[in-house]
Amino acid sequence: MFNQIAGQKMTLEAKVLDYINHHPEGVRISEMEAPLGMSRLRIGFVAKNLLDQGKIVRIENSYYPRPGNRDEGPKHSLSP
Repeated sequence: MFNQIAGQKMTLEAKVLDYINHHPEGVRISEMEAPLGMSRLRIGFVAKNLLDQGKIVRIENSYYPRPGNRDEGPKHSLSP
């Protein structure tokens, strides 16, 4: 799930987006730390960028895939 896309290494942003997309029930930053091997601060920064780009949704303290775009994957651009 987190290793490669088309033979290339995934960026941090792609890893976080992929993780969130595979957790439609929502996920908190603290729950992503161990699986992604990143600090909360780093994940939070990446998640904020994804949120600003409209690729994910935040409700309270959990992040969710953008409705209807769960299967698009991290390399696709999403229309707002």
